[in-house]
Amino acid sequence: MWVGALVGYTASRTMDAATTLFYARQTDASKRREEELAPGGTLVQFGKQVGAALGRDLSDAQAARVGLTAHRTFGVMYGIIANALARRGRRPMHAGLAVGSAAWLVVDEGTALPTFTSYPVESHLRGVVGHGAFGLAAGALLSLVHRA
Repeated sequence: MWVGALVGYTASRTMDAATTLFYARQTDASKRREEELAPGGTLVQFGKQVGAALGRDLSDAQAARVGLTAHRTFGVMYGIIANALARRGRRPMHAGLAVGSAAWLVVDEGTALPTFTSYPVESHLRGVVGHGAFGLAAGALLSLVHRA
C-alpha cells in the first residue's frame, strides 16, 4: 500500500506540473471563461463545497488548502489502485494509464456533466494532459517497482 501511495503522490505532483505548463499556454479567453465558471479555480470551488457541507464558510485560501488536500488524497488513492492492478498482473504502465484515464473520465468529465459544454475545449484538453501525465508517471514508477 505504501508503494502505491508514494507513486500516487509523485504522479499527482507530476500532473500538477503538466497542467501548469498547459495552462500557461491556454488562450486568455479560455482562462477568463474558466474563471467565470469556477472563480479561483476548481480546487477552490471544491474546497468551498466541502466547507459548506460541514457548515463552514471557508475563505478562498482555506478552500484552496482543502481542495489541494483532496486532490493529493485522490492522487494517493489512484496510486494505490494502480499498484494493486500491477500486483495482480497488469503491466505497470497499463495500470498507471488505465487509472489516470479513469480518473479523468470520472472526476474531470463525469463531475462536470452539467457544465460540460460551458467549459472551453482547452480546459478539457488540460484534463487529458494532466491525467495522461499522471498515468505515465505512475506507470513508469510502478515499472521500476514491479520489474519482472
